[in-house]
Amino acid sequence: MTVPPSERDVIARLERRAARERSARLEAELIAEKQLRRSYGRSREVELFAAIAVIVNDADDALSALGAAAKALRRHCDFAVSHVLVPDEDGAFVTSDIWDADPAQLDFLDLVMSATVEERFVPPRGLPGEVAASHLALWLPDLTMAANYPRQAMIPQGASWAFPVVTGVEVAAVIEFVHPHTRGADERLLQLAPSIGSQLGRAFEWERMREHQEAERRRLEDLLAQRTEETQALKRSSRSADDARASYLGYLVHEAESALHHLREGRAQVEADAEAVGSLEDIVTRLVSVADGAGRRTIGERTLISPDQIVQGTVARHAGSPVPVLAVQPTTGPEGYAAMLQVGLLERAVDALVDNAVLHSGSDAVEVSATPGEDVLVVEVRDQGVGYTWDKNGERPAGGTGLAQAARIAGALGGALTVSAAAAGGTVARLRVAARAGGPASWTTRSTRVLLVDDNTINRKLAAAMLDRIGLATDVVDGGAAALASMQSTSYGVVFMDVQMPDIDGREATRRWRRSTDGATPADVPIVALTAHVGQAERDLCRDAGMDDYLSKPFGIEELSQMARKWLDRDQTEAGEPR
Repeated sequence: MTVPPSERDVIARLERRAARERSARLEAELIAEKQLRRSYGRSREVELFAAIAVIVNDADDALSALGAAAKALRRHCDFAVSHVLVPDEDGAFVTSDIWDADPAQLDFLDLVMSATVEERFVPPRGLPGEVAASHLALWLPDLTMAANYPRQAMIPQGASWAFPVVTGVEVAAVIEFVHPHTRGADERLLQLAPSIGSQLGRAFEWERMREHQEAERRRLEDLLAQRTEETQALKRSSRSADDARASYLGYLVHEAESALHHLREGRAQVEADAEAVGSLEDIVTRLVSVADGAGRRTIGERTLISPDQIVQGTVARHAGSPVPVLAVQPTTGPEGYAAMLQVGLLERAVDALVDNAVLHSGSDAVEVSATPGEDVLVVEVRDQGVGYTWDKNGERPAGGTGLAQAARIAGALGGALTVSAAAAGGTVARLRVAARAGGPASWTTRSTRVLLVDDNTINRKLAAAMLDRIGLATDVVDGGAAALASMQSTSYGVVFMDVQMPDIDGREATRRWRRSTDGATPADVPIVALTAHVGQAERDLCRDAGMDDYLSKPFGIEELSQMARKWLDRDQTEAGEPR
């Protein structure tokens, strides 16, 4: 059957279209395959980088990180053997004995190890030396054609590549891969190698940092031990001085009692009375001079400051206030007067009073003055505003306000705060703190020693450091038995006693001491429980054992300072606030 020309043309056109469609489909499939391979390759690279990052972060040392990374890279590039080389003292790269191999290529591993173990690759000798000299990753696709491969006699054929592990400008190691068959260069892997080498270099940097930190830790521990020994030596010296003072005080007391005896027995003899009184006055004067220098300790660091400096400092700190803060000049008091005060706490209290007056009084100005008296310094903050109208005006404020904070600080400084309406209108806040010319007031100091009892080494060091920081001489022991022995031989003003201890716990040690009839420390010494249990049942047990108070763990320096002052100054507290 003959096909007409017109139909032949149609068939030809259809065949050409089908050929074009097949060609387009094949091209699309090739593009899709190429993209799929590229995507798969990128995914493997991401997984490789992630694995190496984890290896570097988790490794205990640099060489173990390199060994794990070499194993992961060998599997990634599908080589038979991986090997890590490190520089020796002369700078030649030698085996680190870190090897990894495909389980099916163990015979080839033995061959490479035998060829490498005695080699020293001084840069640029051999592939490791050339990589170390150039800082570049290099690929030898055919070892039979390599011009710089000293192991060629024992490894006659195959392929190899290597890259450097770099820290800064230094090559810290070379990782080498060897395969028994020729293998064309993987350009993408060669491009990634510098980033991998830099990432692995961090393992060396971290190892050196850890070594430096360890060395610094040992240095600080040695320094701490030295300082501790020096501190203990000073404490021993201080105790010797205290013992000498105590002996001298005992002698003076004896002399005073003798003088009093003469006064009682010789009332009719006027001249004898006058002589006895003069002798007694001289003894009392010496007793006071010894007591003033008898190693008193104050709670908190003190600075010598004048009333005028207090006022001018307050004005300067409130220079930007919307209400003018003015100094009342001149401040009264002896010329050149200055006292040792805890300036930081005093400034906080005065600032709270000024801020309160500025914010709430509605006054046009706030006036500040400071007046010294006998064993006291009075700072006044006055305003001409609406005044204070609450019930019981003039009593000590409470709560969490600025006034209440100032009142608590005043109490901590051995004084008090009063706030009252002024007769001429407005309000006057008077902050009284213990102070005397040249030093702290007598009722804010106390010749004391503190005993700290805790079986935990870290707790002892922390608490002792805080007690030292707030200015208290402290003895530290690690158990109830040691505490009883220390109280037997040394007089303490307060004892901080841990409750839970292995030998004799804190409650039992307290019960035993309360029953004691002799010892350097009084049987009724304040004993403060240190406990992590703050429930009422625990408090009752401590009270029943004879403990006076408790401090819950963990505690800070402020809580410890407040507790120490509460019991060391209890005589003054019972006597009332100083006037």
